[in-house]
Amino acid sequence: MNPPAIEAAHIDLPIDVNPPTTEEIRMAIRQIKNEKAAGSDNIPAEALKSDVAVTTSMLYPLFKKIWEEEQVPMD
Repeated sequence: MNPPAIEAAHIDLPIDVNPPTTEEIRMAIRQIKNEKAAGSDNIPAEALKSDVAVTTSMLYPLFKKIWEEEQVPMD
């Protein structure tokens, strides 16, 4: 039995190729679940969410650098 010859449909999907915005970072921080074990960085969600503006201002330059250099900085 031969599989049917199905051609892939050409679809242009909207893909955002820009670094995350501060608003996207804020939304992601707010969506982190509380009362879960901290990850490998040992930072509990409650600490990140205690002051979303400060956390965002700290993470935005880091994410921007990672985006531009395409690697995680070691310092």
